[in-house]
Amino acid sequence: MKIVQTKDIRAHNRLKILKYIRQHRNTSRAEISEKMRLNKATVSTIVKEWMDLHILRETQLGTSTGGRKPIMLELIPDAGYCIAIDFDVTKIRVIVTDLNNELRDNYVIPLVGTNFLENYKQLYQYLDRLIATQKPSPYGLIGIGISVRGVVDRDGTIRNIPRLKWSNIDIKTLVEDRYHVPVIVHNDGNLVALTELKQHPQYKELAIINITDVISTGLITNGKLVQGYHGFANALGHHTINCTETEQCTCGKYGCWEQYCSNDAVLKAMNCHLQKPISRIEEFIAMVRMKDPHAVAVLEQFARYLAVGIANIIFILNSEVIIINSVIVSSFPYLIPEILHNILLPITETQDILLSDMGADGPLLGASDLCIDGFFQALANS
Repeated sequence: MKIVQTKDIRAHNRLKILKYIRQHRNTSRAEISEKMRLNKATVSTIVKEWMDLHILRETQLGTSTGGRKPIMLELIPDAGYCIAIDFDVTKIRVIVTDLNNELRDNYVIPLVGTNFLENYKQLYQYLDRLIATQKPSPYGLIGIGISVRGVVDRDGTIRNIPRLKWSNIDIKTLVEDRYHVPVIVHNDGNLVALTELKQHPQYKELAIINITDVISTGLITNGKLVQGYHGFANALGHHTINCTETEQCTCGKYGCWEQYCSNDAVLKAMNCHLQKPISRIEEFIAMVRMKDPHAVAVLEQFARYLAVGIANIIFILNSEVIIINSVIVSSFPYLIPEILHNILLPITETQDILLSDMGADGPLLGASDLCIDGFFQALANS
């Protein structure tokens, strides 16, 4: 039997109370006590501890339910800040968030070729300037979260980004040694999955499909992220859906899902019909809306191949719900019934498919959210 020490219970309650305040923004001590079934003295003591740490503050008076008006509490969002970085295959995106994980700043750094060291140099020079311009706060930079469009192991090492030919890069140690703050590194699909899990706590079995220039997935079972032995169990963008494909994928295989359903794959298919190539997925979406016959045909092919990959995920995981984060599918939600029609077999019977509203910021906000959670966990245990 595990013996739970008083210190462990205290840290648990501290984190639990802070989590409630983060979720409900303005709340009172009395409400926390009632909703969380903690005695008022415990709540008052813990709230004072968080206020002494400059994490919580009192705000305006709330509405009385018969007696004195309660004093409301809220997180101090500017007590610190977080930086999140997304290594895309054509650019590096950087955001700054406050402790509410709300966006402060958003930046894009174009990749210079495919040499990692050159691109890392321009990244850290940019981060140095960015950090120097931030307003002073009690905690300053509390952590850096990194999203990667490729294979990341459990130690935070980039094992492979096929499109960039980057492999075995210990980005976690590089960034930690330079900035001396906690650093988390995850695949972008995993980060979107963890964020969607928070937004949909009623589900414990989820599969998230994140479609950008590449395809990433995030797998949740029993409420926990599925990573596998080495940490990249979610690399389903490179599972084979066409054994007769003769063109090689960037990963070295043939017939990968990503070759048919990524934004780049859609653009490539569309450009086969155009004299003047397009380079942005928004251009393709506009052509579909104008009912260009080639664009409509490419979209239909996209939907068919998407259904094939989703059907495979259903048979592997039997998820409660599949969530798709894709600008294409979000632009044409009528595709969902068509996809369902193509994947529903007698054994599956039914499958809930939802559209994510996270968009391109999903991996970044997921990375910053993990950093903020880790920061509060460390404070609660201190």
